[in-house]
Amino acid sequence: MKTKVTPYKAHLFICTKSRNDGRKSCGDACGPDLKAVLKEEINKRGLKPRVRVSESSCLGLCGAGPNIMIHPQQIWLSAVGLDDIPEILRKVEALIEK
Repeated sequence: MKTKVTPYKAHLFICTKSRNDGRKSCGDACGPDLKAVLKEEINKRGLKPRVRVSESSCLGLCGAGPNIMIHPQQIWLSAVGLDDIPEILRKVEALIEK
């Protein structure tokens, strides 16, 4: 096993998990769209070398989703919608300026 320090100032994990049993899940809402739009915006703003956007499977709070976890800042966002993207981007930009 090799261990390295992450090169990212912030890493966004967006849950895109879908369930096929009728229970609510992030992937059934806008989780996949959140990932795509956030990734595109991070790239457009030139933040990609410092910010990573990744798809995640279940983060454990499906009923409160879609969920995004920002690491290593220990920020958890729930009930996220596409209209929250500008605020998320402002948060991320503020985090990486520190």
